[in-house]
Amino acid sequence: MQTIKPSLDALQAAAVKSALVRTFLDLVSVNIQADENVPESPSCPGQLTLGQQIAARIKSTGADLPEIFTTEQGVVAASFSASPGCERAYHLALLSHLDTAPDCSGDNVKPHLVKAYPGGPIELPNGLILDETVCPELKHHLGDDIITTDGTTLLGADDKAGCAVLLELIDAVQAGLPHGPLTFVFTVDEEIGRSAGLVPLERINADFGVTIDGCELGELDTATFNAGACTVTIHGRSIHTGSAYGKMINALKLAAQFIQELPADEAPETTQGLQGFYHVYSVSGGVEQAQVRMILRDFEMEGLKKREDFIRRLCGRLGERFVPQFKAQYRNLAAVLQEHPLILDLCRQAYAQAGVPVREQSVRGGTDGSELSYRGLPCPNIFTGALNCHGPYECLPVQALQQSFNCARSLIQLTAQTVKPQ
Repeated sequence: MQTIKPSLDALQAAAVKSALVRTFLDLVSVNIQADENVPESPSCPGQLTLGQQIAARIKSTGADLPEIFTTEQGVVAASFSASPGCERAYHLALLSHLDTAPDCSGDNVKPHLVKAYPGGPIELPNGLILDETVCPELKHHLGDDIITTDGTTLLGADDKAGCAVLLELIDAVQAGLPHGPLTFVFTVDEEIGRSAGLVPLERINADFGVTIDGCELGELDTATFNAGACTVTIHGRSIHTGSAYGKMINALKLAAQFIQELPADEAPETTQGLQGFYHVYSVSGGVEQAQVRMILRDFEMEGLKKREDFIRRLCGRLGERFVPQFKAQYRNLAAVLQEHPLILDLCRQAYAQAGVPVREQSVRGGTDGSELSYRGLPCPNIFTGALNCHGPYECLPVQALQQSFNCARSLIQLTAQTVKPQ
């Protein structure tokens, strides 16, 4: 089958027609790859640079200037007072994150575009093939314009697509879009799990929010995993190999034994839907001591606790050389959203108003909304249209990105019409 080749000319033509595409391209030109090895936030200086550029852009456009503040960690927030007649509406926050994933380079991103995708494999400029084997969702985007990488970097649509939506919404607000109290938040270091804790909710003081950080067109994330991390430290005994008989205890071999004891049918690659898992992602150390790092996931908190108990029992059975430590990561936001159904009702209405069929789903991961919801900001997650994030096969259907903007704009309008009880 003949391959389709994306082009720069097609991308430039799309940018001429669409302010949203132009804004997205401006954002992906800045390398802001998060770095989990840097303890400070933001973990890379580019996040501060881009945040400053965003603040400057907001200040330079429109007659309706918001209150803008930037935290020491690089979070940028822009708050608008309500339009006349909308003062009693709920305060809505919309959030996206500036950083890109550490999994793949975000330096010198060179986007291309397939015009009116006809179906079939896409040959990226470096020879990689993007097709339905790698990205089954492509079949849903026949006829769409699709922004791709050149095959050497990620694209950065996670979550610069969401940031582009926020900036274009700010332009719409400054141009007169009716709105209630409204805050736009650009967060940092989301990809390494820090961003939600850095958002100053007491200063924003919103009633509810949405993160714009989802994937496929129509996605509305209303539940997430409950998540925990576990490190099992294994103590061995190092003896010179020449006299090791009956004495050496190899911690690395014990680590392999531990991993072998985990349920093979409860791993990420063997589970789907609402099934939880154990996932070993790192083994390090030597003969004297080794560490197995893993994550535990379950949609039910009781299920997560059972997984932790299983690890404790397993370590106990294998012996005192196995020492587990657990760390809570995030919780299923569904429990909070059930207690605050209004934001979900408004999201559903916004999708309908924009003509986008909604697909509510339990995401097999987490969102910033997981932590934000438990901190007091009920916060589901809506789509950007981005596909295959975190690698060179990442792509972004332009029409899906536009629909993300349309849904968020409708959400602002509907919230402006929803009066908060006194």
